[in-house]
Amino acid sequence: MKAVFLGGGSLTLSTARVLLKRGHEIVLIERDKETIEAVSEELDCGFIHGDGSRPVILREADPPHTDVLYCLTNQDQTNIIASLVGRSLGFRRVVTKIDDPELEHICLELGLEDTIIPSRTIGIHLADLFEGRDRLAFSTMIRDEARVFSFVARADQAVQRGRHQVE
Repeated sequence: MKAVFLGGGSLTLSTARVLLKRGHEIVLIERDKETIEAVSEELDCGFIHGDGSRPVILREADPPHTDVLYCLTNQDQTNIIASLVGRSLGFRRVVTKIDDPELEHICLELGLEDTIIPSRTIGIHLADLFEGRDRLAFSTMIRDEARVFSFVARADQAVQRGRHQVE
């Protein structure tokens, strides 16, 4: 599978490393040439130098043959515009990162369903850890490709099936 990343920040690099390790094709679009030079020493992937919110640049990434466009720059407006342009060019799936939660309703109104707000996600997780719980007392252990998942459904979260309640 092929993923295109807009922006060369830490979220892009950590996600790209995992996908490359799993054998996926990665293309990184970055407007800063020095960032491309530094990252190219670390990641074995394709690079496009330019403004990823511009249609001419996104077309170079071959939208019809790309599974996901990740718009992960450090500028919310750039990510939103690039997501809209990417969707119009035919990228199968577009993921939009925003840092300002006030822009979430705009993203939803524009049809950008795969919008992520990293600080909110991390904040919820950290608050749950502080309180000694996760939403379903869900815990995950990840080590390279091995994953162990466990969860506990408490009585107040039980789901009724037919006439019987799960206990």
